[in-house]
Parts: sequence; C-alpha cells; structure tokens
Amino acid sequence: MKRLLIAIILISTGLIVNSQPDRKKLMPVTTDSKTALNIYKEAKKYYDDVFLDKALETFKKALIQDPGFFMANYQLAFYYLLNREADDFYKYAEAAISSKDKLSNAEEILKQALTRLINGNSEVSDLGKKLVELYPDDPESYNNLASFQSLEGDNEGMIETLLKAVEIAPDPAPFYNQLGYAYLAVEQSDKAEKAFDRYIELAPKNPNVYDSKGDYYMYLKKYDKAYELYMKAYSLDPSFSREKADAAQKLFERTEGRKIEIIPM
Repeated sequence: MKRLLIAIILISTGLIVNSQPDRKKLMPVTTDSKTALNIYKEAKKYYDDVFLDKALETFKKALIQDPGFFMANYQLAFYYLLNREADDFYKYAEAAISSKDKLSNAEEILKQALTRLINGNSEVSDLGKKLVELYPDDPESYNNLASFQSLEGDNEGMIETLLKAVEIAPDPAPFYNQLGYAYLAVEQSDKAEKAFDRYIELAPKNPNVYDSKGDYYMYLKKYDKAYELYMKAYSLDPSFSREKADAAQKLFERTEGRKIEIIPM
C-alpha cells in the first residue's frame, strides 16, 4: 500500500529517511539516494498490489542506485525465502545484513530477523511484536509481524494481527487479501469469503482481487466459479497465469463430466 512519505535529508548523517506525516510514527526507510527511495516506494506499491514480477524488477532497480539499500535487499530476501529460492535468499539477506548504512531502530530489528533466518531459525515473531510496539500506527509493522507469524505457522496469531492492520491502514486492501488466505488456513471459509469480497470492493481494478477469489473457489472445489474469476484476472492483465484457469477448467470437466462454458477473450 502506497504511503505518502516525505523525504528529508539528515545533514549529520547524509542519509535520507521517511518523515512522519500527520504526526503518526512510521518505520523509517534509510538510503543515501533520493532516487533509490522513490524507486523503492514504487516497488513496494507493485508488491502490495501483487504485481510480483514488476515489484522484483523495481526493487532491483533501486539497488542499482544504492547497492547497500537495506530495505530493498530485505524485501527481495524475504520474497525469495517465502518462495524457497535459497540462493537468492542468501544473496539478498547477506547484502542486507552487510549494509554499512546507519540503520533505524526498525531496520535493526529486521536485520536481527534476517540474521536468525539465515541461520535457520524461523522463530522471529517476537521481533515483529517489537516493531508493532514501536510503530503501532504504521501498517507496515503489522505486515512484518504477520509475515513472521506465517513463517511460524501461527495462523491464529496472523489473523489477529491482520484484523488490527485493517483498522489502521489507509489502504487496507492488501491486508484483506492476506486475511482471506489466513482464514482458509484455519478452515474458516465463510470469513475468508467476506475478506476476499472486501478486497474486491476496495480494489476492483486490481486483477489480483479476482485471482484470489478464484483461489477461494478452488479451495471449495467450485471449479467453474474459480475458472470464471481466473479468466477475469487474466483478461485484465495477461501477466496473470492462464494456467490456473486451465487447471480449474480441467478439474470441472473431470468432476462434472461436462464441458465448462468457455469465456471469450
């Protein structure tokens, strides 16, 4: 979710950090390049809207401007960790941990998390809770805590965190998406449906909202409805996988014994 953060120059350190609009305390993002910071914000918006390929490309562009940019390296490391791409995880985690910048207290906490993770210790939710204590008005602190709870398989804790996040986030749409999947993980499909529907209501032009609702219908084995939603996502943005729609179509025809109505493109 994109935040309107004002960059200020700290002459004493030569670093750029994010200011705190509306007197709300937000997690600072440290870099010595204003250009890198602006690119990072763009990448974060892509990431929150689940345009993942574009997000990864843009985070890497930020690193071209500032190779030691802690948060850009952190975001890439965490993505590759979640997607079990070990080589890239270690590459970006080590780059983040080796950053020579004078990091903010929030970034130091995230650095501790990466240090644990790179050493095979996935118990990091206590660090996420520290972030929430320090930055209770910043949705990003809840986002980090929820991600850490997900690593630990603490779905109930993740739900609790996300419910708090949707209350304070200027743009709660991405949190409703996460909440939908968290509810599915604990087999609360009714609550998952409400979360996904709210996601659609908040961001109807984002193809991912329909892709996520398609996943919901796949969970319920309502393959015809899943196909319809996947195709809607694909029609809005062909970068979304057509393979998911094809898989839903095949499962419907296998289980129902009849052809699905093909949605024209």
